[in-house]
Amino acid sequence: MTHYQILGVSSNAGFAEIKRGYYRAAKRCHPDLFPGRPEKVEEFRRLVKAFDTLSDPQKRHGYDRTLMSDFELIHSDAWVPGAPLLDSEADDILEELIVGNHVPPETSLATLLADLQKTEIFLRFREGRDHFLHKRYHAAELCFADVLGRAPTNILYHLFYARTLAVRGAYHRAVHHYRCALKIGRSRVPVQPLIRVEAELNALRRKRHPLLSRIFGLFPPPTPVFIPDPADEMVAQLSRSLTAAARKALPHDGKCR
Repeated sequence: MTHYQILGVSSNAGFAEIKRGYYRAAKRCHPDLFPGRPEKVEEFRRLVKAFDTLSDPQKRHGYDRTLMSDFELIHSDAWVPGAPLLDSEADDILEELIVGNHVPPETSLATLLADLQKTEIFLRFREGRDHFLHKRYHAAELCFADVLGRAPTNILYHLFYARTLAVRGAYHRAVHHYRCALKIGRSRVPVQPLIRVEAELNALRRKRHPLLSRIFGLFPPPTPVFIPDPADEMVAQLSRSLTAAARKALPHDGKCR
């Protein structure tokens, strides 16, 4: 059974139809409606996977290619999926749903979507991404503002809101949300460096102020200041203590016997 069949939609369905299909199917297998029914839990997991794939443009394109015949694959356009924004694609998915760092180790997309409130936010964010992809920027901005208001420490929500604001010419607000994403990344454990986000922010600054960017480019970047690791200092101190103890153990002439 294909993902389209699981959701009960056609292969050319738009996001709105896919979302309606998800809600229809969820009524038949949502864990809250069928407690103690493991077969319903498995059915719900398949539903979540189908919706996650078809509601994400890149994943959907890749999935559609697996359904093509060899002839169709040869004559189709090449497709290179975008790299994950965080450490992995799984981190991107979880970031769409969670706030903060306290996530149980057994967490999966299915367990998180069993929470109806998180499901609503997740669907709203995916709707915003769909609007953004199709250049419906005003609608995308409304979606991202909505989810960000309900999950203000979510990195991806800040990032996509910043992208939308930049396209719409709201430069200062876009910079603010790029900075928020970077600040949140630095507060995570482990730290999320978010190199691509930093690059987008710098590109936006260059586009907005090309002259200043060229001027700053004439000066070498400052030498980074490295903060010593306390563990390294402990090792060095131990090494000095052992060396001092070894010297005291030597005879007075300083030679080994």
